Amino acid sequence: MTILTLNSGSSSLKAQLYDFPADQPPRPVARAAVERIGAENAGLSYIAPDGSRVADERAVGDHLAGVHWVLAQLAHPTHGAVASLADIEAVGHRVVHGGEEFSGSLPATPAVIDALEAHAHLAPLHNPPNLAGIRACAEALPDARQVCIFDTGLHHSLDPEVYLYVLPYELYTQHKVRRYGFHGIAMRSLAEQAELVLGRPREELRLVNLMLGSGTTANALAYGRSVAISTGLTPLEGLIQSTRCGDLDPGIVLYLLRRGYTPAQLAQLFNRRSGLLGISGLSLDVRDLKENDGPAARLALDLLAYSVSRYVGAYAADMAGLDVLTLGGGIAQHNPDLRAAVCTPLRHLGVELDAATNDQADPRVSQLISTPESRVAVVLAAVDEELVMARDTRDVVRAQAEATS
Repeated sequence: MTILTLNSGSSSLKAQLYDFPADQPPRPVARAAVERIGAENAGLSYIAPDGSRVADERAVGDHLAGVHWVLAQLAHPTHGAVASLADIEAVGHRVVHGGEEFSGSLPATPAVIDALEAHAHLAPLHNPPNLAGIRACAEALPDARQVCIFDTGLHHSLDPEVYLYVLPYELYTQHKVRRYGFHGIAMRSLAEQAELVLGRPREELRLVNLMLGSGTTANALAYGRSVAISTGLTPLEGLIQSTRCGDLDPGIVLYLLRRGYTPAQLAQLFNRRSGLLGISGLSLDVRDLKENDGPAARLALDLLAYSVSRYVGAYAADMAGLDVLTLGGGIAQHNPDLRAAVCTPLRHLGVELDAATNDQADPRVSQLISTPESRVAVVLAAVDEELVMARDTRDVVRAQAEATS
C-alpha cells in the first residue's frame, strides 16, 4: 500500500510518501514541502527516492495549487516516486482540532468535514488550512481514500477536573470552553520511541513526554492514558514557545485592553511576538540565541528550561511518580545544554542525566541518555509524526475494506 501524509498549515504544506510492503516495516520513499502558499515566490523542496533534491520557486495561489505541485514531483518522469498518481491509495491528513467528537483517526467523510468546519472557530489558524488540504487532495486524487488523524485525539481520556477551566459551567456547555490539548500525534511517537528504547510497553509506565519544537507541549501519560496536557483550549497555553507566550495571568489581557489594545492586537502579541522572540528581542530560533552572548538571549533560554522543568515536576505529582522522561522535537533533539538544564532541577525525582552520553547523542537516533543508576529513564526520542499518521491511515483503510468485504 502506498500512502501519502499531508500536514497543511496556513501558508505551507508538508508531505511524505510511504510504501507499506506486505508483512514488512513501512518504508519512507519521498518527502516534499511547499512554503509561502499564496505568494508569488512560493518555494518547493523535494527529496526524491534516490536522495537527490529539487528546489524551485513559483506563484502558488492556494493549497490546491500547492498539492498539485507536490504531486507533480511524486509522479515526475525522472525524479518521481510513483509511476502514476493512481498508485497513491490513501492520504492521511493531520487535523489539529477534532473538538469533543473525534477521538480516533477516521475517514474524511462529508459528515466529518462538516463537523470540522463547525470546529473551525476553536482553531482558526489550523483547521481551515487542514480542511483546504483535505479538499485539495480529494480533488487531485479522486480515487485515494482520505483519512483524518487528530492532534487532539489522544487527550480525550482527560478527566473533567483536568479539562475544565474554573469558569461558569455554561461556558463549557454552551461554548465548549475547555482544555483540549494538542501535539497528540507527536506524543504517541514519543511514547512509542520510549517503548522501543526501554523494551517495555507504555501500559507499564508513567511517562512525561516533552515535545520541544517551535511549538512546545508537555504531556503526562500514565499507563498508556493521557492524564494531563499543557496546551489548552488553544495551543497558546502551557510552555513558553518560539513566539507564543504560554501560561499567562488573564488579568494581563484585561489590563492591556484597558490600555487600548484591540483583540486583534492581543492575538498578534500573544501568538506571534512573545515567547523566545519576545523575551530575547532577537530571534525565535534557539540556535540564534545560543550563539548570542547577551543577557536577553540567556534569559529566554533560562525561562524555557524553567517552564519545562516546572511542568515535569507537576506531572510527576499528578501521576504519583515518574518512570520515564522523554524529550523530542527539534529543540530537544539538537540541544544537549537545554536537556541538561531541564533535567538538573529534577534530581530530587531520581533523574540523573549521563553527561557524556547526553553531549554525544545523535539527534537522529532514539536512545537512553540517563545513567544506569537513574530512577527515571531519560529517553532522547527521534520523533516521527508522519509515520504515526501513515500507520493510522493504513489501519483505517484496512478496516474500511474489511467492513465492506
